[in-house]
Amino acid sequence: MFSEMVAKLREGELPDPSLLRGRCHAAVTKKLAFLRLPPVYWESDPKRNPDSSHLLWAVLLLHDLEMLDAVKGIILMEQAERERLSLEVFVQQSLAELYSLAPTPKFRTLLEEQVASSSLMQ
Repeated sequence: MFSEMVAKLREGELPDPSLLRGRCHAAVTKKLAFLRLPPVYWESDPKRNPDSSHLLWAVLLLHDLEMLDAVKGIILMEQAERERLSLEVFVQQSLAELYSLAPTPKFRTLLEEQVASSSLMQ
């Protein structure tokens, strides 16, 4: 669901916020549907079961506090069944992965500023 966002980030561009917002809402709905199923039925296809890290990146880039609460809940539910990482550890690992997509140090700094200025991570 977020392949375009990831591709843009790798190219050193921020994704279009209006397109990202629509994808984010759809992805949260899909993810919540999967979390209602027993974990044995969770698929790994990101088009059907969006990656929680990508959801986190999207809400941070959108500065969407309401969606961040939903995504944090999704991460907590998913981690309770999978790797059992704390929310803080998951977020740290996810942000490290996001920053690693930056093709240049300048773009990495821009991403770090986007996350820091969102005031969502405080």
